[in-house]
Amino acid sequence: MSFWYLLIKPYAYISHLAAYGLAQNLEGIGLFGYINGIYEPGIPFLLLNLDPTIGVRKLTGLIFMLFPVYLLIVIRGGFVLGFRTGSLVLLAVLTPGLISAAGFDFEIPNYAPEEFLLSPGYLGGFWNSGVIFILSFVLGWAGVLIVSNIFKSQKFKHAYDHIWCCMSLVGCLYLVVASQTKFDERQVIELNHSIQSYLQFYQEGYSALELECSNNLLLISENLICSKVFKASKSLSAQEMDSNPKIRRYEDGWLDFLLSKSEIHKINSILCIEPSNKCKTTPSALALTLNDLDEKRLIPLEEHSKRVRKLYAKLGAYVDKTNQAEYHENIKYFLFCFISFLAGGKAATSSISLVGEASLTSRSWCKIFIGKLPSALLFIYRVLCRVPKPLIKLLCFLRALRPQKNMK
Repeated sequence: MSFWYLLIKPYAYISHLAAYGLAQNLEGIGLFGYINGIYEPGIPFLLLNLDPTIGVRKLTGLIFMLFPVYLLIVIRGGFVLGFRTGSLVLLAVLTPGLISAAGFDFEIPNYAPEEFLLSPGYLGGFWNSGVIFILSFVLGWAGVLIVSNIFKSQKFKHAYDHIWCCMSLVGCLYLVVASQTKFDERQVIELNHSIQSYLQFYQEGYSALELECSNNLLLISENLICSKVFKASKSLSAQEMDSNPKIRRYEDGWLDFLLSKSEIHKINSILCIEPSNKCKTTPSALALTLNDLDEKRLIPLEEHSKRVRKLYAKLGAYVDKTNQAEYHENIKYFLFCFISFLAGGKAATSSISLVGEASLTSRSWCKIFIGKLPSALLFIYRVLCRVPKPLIKLLCFLRALRPQKNMK
């Protein structure tokens, strides 16, 4: 393999891992489609692309191109603490590439996530998130060291400590929001279970009434009621008992086919006036009043259908909250990246305290280069002036012996 390929291989792999984490969380906040979409001539909008490879490759290339700048900042930050520390940082930064270029090519396992979810809420795998957080931490450490080298003042450290102390409030806020999210998730489960119980209650009642409309002589003259019963029973039978809450919130159409208050009273009066196995008391979990526990009915009262409508409305509201919480999970990922950066800056101020502000003697590399440039040019001039004249004549003679091209 090429020397340069082996040298950059570890850094390319790190860029690939970081790109996966960024891509997954950009997808969570709805921005990944802008770099992963495909254009078609004549179509003025992005087409949906279910393959994340295109976007991940773009991010990998962008991170890899920025990697030299990143490494330069880190190395420069190390030299702020002194020549010895800077040399150690330089060695640590170049070690992966040098080991790879030396031929010690070990098989790198694929720590990228096994799947890419085109939806919010999923933060990606452990390794790609860890790579992003470490890169943010090291960048914060080096960046704050460079800025501290400019000010060389205790006031800067104390001002930065004020910013860092605010992060404890962010942590407390995260705990509060996380507990609220768990409550919303429990509410979704409980509301979904209540609606499911009501569905079963209504399905049993209207299925029994459908049979009565076909066989009971007392309901022969009730054609209008029975036609509504058939429609309601058909709509109820189409409802799935194990439906997803995110889908069930939109499945309240069966409530429009239920009998009216007067029709329900009439049916219960006809069929439940005598002791019958068809009519039952309302389950205690669904009862609204004490009468529901005493009176036997075949069809639930209109008050129950009103309650079910409210349950559907509450289910929709809590599902929206949980969906918003999933979206916020991906936003918090980028917040944690920023906190990692600030944590690196706090580590930088601690490093300065260890070596002392007086040890921050590293000047700007640009100033050093400009300052040394005249001396370097003078040195080169003196070396050239000391070249023996016979050697110069020999070089001119050898050049004259080179074959000349025929001039037309």
